[in-house]
Amino acid sequence: MKLSAIVLTFNEERNIPDCLAALSWADERLVVDSGSTDGTLELAKINGARVVQHRFTDFASQRNFAMRQATGDWVFFVDADERVTPALAEEIRSVIRTDAPDPSAGVGKAAYAIPRDNCFFGKRLRFGDARGDAPTRLFPREDVIWTQPVHEKVETSLPVRKLKHSMLHFSTRDLAHYKEKLREYLPLELETMVLKGVKPGWKSFLFRPPAKFFSLYFFKLGILDGVAGFQYAILSSYYTAVKHWRLIKLSSRSR
Repeated sequence: MKLSAIVLTFNEERNIPDCLAALSWADERLVVDSGSTDGTLELAKINGARVVQHRFTDFASQRNFAMRQATGDWVFFVDADERVTPALAEEIRSVIRTDAPDPSAGVGKAAYAIPRDNCFFGKRLRFGDARGDAPTRLFPREDVIWTQPVHEKVETSLPVRKLKHSMLHFSTRDLAHYKEKLREYLPLELETMVLKGVKPGWKSFLFRPPAKFFSLYFFKLGILDGVAGFQYAILSSYYTAVKHWRLIKLSSRSR
């Protein structure tokens, strides 16, 4: 069975060399780029990836497009700020060897969730949202679709199993990087909220942000992550406030 490792990029020259180096064991390394203006494309090619460019509309659509470009029987999605460890690489190879789908028998197919060790402002988070973080990223290519514009998720009829080994996720470098991600995610977040029928209101704007902080910092034990846990809880609360404020403004303009 052939495995395609897929990386979506936009101005990721800082990350793409190390990301692709950690995927050198894959049968195919595919980079789907949404219009980078830095050195991402050149670095991706130098580091052995096949590069396809595609205009970005939302994350789910971009991932679905990427799957159609892949040549592998299995696909493995890795973000540019994630790193696959040698132990995880060996576990994935073992899974594909032992769980290769048998079309004649209709057995052996599964999708796989992969734990992540999340680093925020240079510190590893063990609690809060980081606890139990394991997105579904490895699966037979023909049996999955991605849905939801942002915080996209997998839809599949396959059973989902969880791998033992983790990948490293360097999610947010510093405050400037956080603000950059906020600008990228907010429009898609609003689109998702509208699609889900989330009602704009002052109660949500006033009460959801502090509730988010207390949930992350106290109930989910983010306090045990020290300064990084506090920073994550505060900024997550701020993000919650901004998206509900934007939803109120969007609603008032549409009246």
